[in-house]
Amino acid sequence: MIKKISIFLSVLGLFKFSQGYSCDPNVCKPPSCTCASQLPPGGINPKDAPQFVILSYDDAVNDSTFPILKNMYKGLAHSNGCPVVATHFVQNVYTNYHQVQQLYAQGDEIALHTFQHTALASQNEIDSGRTVLSTFAGIPLNDIKGFRAPFLNYTNDLIQSVQNLGLTYDSSTSTIRQDSSWPYTLDNGFNESDVDCNTTGTCGSITNHQGLWEIPLYSFFYKDASKPPVSMDPPYDNGDLMTLLKDNFNFRYNGNRQPLAIAVHAVHCSEPEAKVKLFRDFIKWCIGQKDVYFITYSQLIEYMKNPVKASELSGHPAVSCHKFETYKVKSDSEICDGIDNNGDGNIDEGIVESCGIGNSYFSTCFGCPTSEPSINNPNPVRNGDRKTIPPQGCTEGTWDPLTSNCVSVSGSTYLESIAPEKIVTEENATSGNLSSGTYSYHKTISLFIIYIFTTLVYSLLY
Repeated sequence: MIKKISIFLSVLGLFKFSQGYSCDPNVCKPPSCTCASQLPPGGINPKDAPQFVILSYDDAVNDSTFPILKNMYKGLAHSNGCPVVATHFVQNVYTNYHQVQQLYAQGDEIALHTFQHTALASQNEIDSGRTVLSTFAGIPLNDIKGFRAPFLNYTNDLIQSVQNLGLTYDSSTSTIRQDSSWPYTLDNGFNESDVDCNTTGTCGSITNHQGLWEIPLYSFFYKDASKPPVSMDPPYDNGDLMTLLKDNFNFRYNGNRQPLAIAVHAVHCSEPEAKVKLFRDFIKWCIGQKDVYFITYSQLIEYMKNPVKASELSGHPAVSCHKFETYKVKSDSEICDGIDNNGDGNIDEGIVESCGIGNSYFSTCFGCPTSEPSINNPNPVRNGDRKTIPPQGCTEGTWDPLTSNCVSVSGSTYLESIAPEKIVTEENATSGNLSSGTYSYHKTISLFIIYIFTTLVYSLLY
């Protein structure tokens, strides 16, 4: 028995990254709790795990950024037919809510970035931002699940506010190790060995937050160790940027397959235009590799709650686009849902309203306000009788704010989606050589040994 206890404690050591973080995987179990670990969840061998890529964009969505977002990834699809999607951490000031509605209608996730991009915002400001996005962009409250702190500045009080609001995850930390953890819950606080504590100065003060997920910004690392890692907006330097992107993809793909996070401010991609094309070419190259999926942050959490091998992913919520497909409704007239319902090439023409009040200028399907939305009054009285989407949204179909009903997608009302741009796997598989990831070979072997060791010990104990 003493021998077994000693072995058991050794295994627990795999989940003790530093003096400040310790997690017992026999107590912290999915789906409600997950320990920080470099290995894929569920004891899956890294070579059998899917490779997820999570695209995210911060700040306002408006005429300056919306075209960039569409040109960077829209129209691209995986081999299963589901589109490449992204997560948008949206601030409210300077945002056009009808454009946010269009992103959501096309399968993207909408998350929070405070009302006016305030560092260390109050809980009330975060909540007001959520209310405005639901009221004027038509995002169901239950679908707004995540938060990222402006400037990546956070404190324990801020993380507590995120939890108090019932959100599912935070994404305000950036990693300082290339071989960092998969997403995990904060039941045992931050995994300090992953987080740049010297910069934030907050790690030791972050207490436990039961059930709240942390999805870090996985930094990009240069092979030249003299260059610092980059968590957001990797600098554009033509071929060097593509090399940086592919090197970091290969490190994960040939290693522990932790998610690759591409986090940018869309406005930083406005010049040069070649940067948008480079990112799009990289996305095409990625989905040309086997078992690679671009998913939203919430979909990644769905996978962490119920991890399976890549070969068993079919139908899994993490890679399904059922909701995206059923959102589309065919109609002889527009419904004001962010979709081109009548197929004439225009979206919500004739019924979307343009609003200008105070310092706010935006379009919306849900009625212009009689006063400017603010932190203290996020849902002012609106003109007309258009209704806000219910918190749970529509199970099937789309919300019609003019009739205050969910419009069915059954039978002839279902809009057959136009096939998105397909990526030829063979062509793109030859456009980038995965051999540049061989420098992670020894790391991969080490992870595999840990996996075998953990499995062996489990069998001895149980």
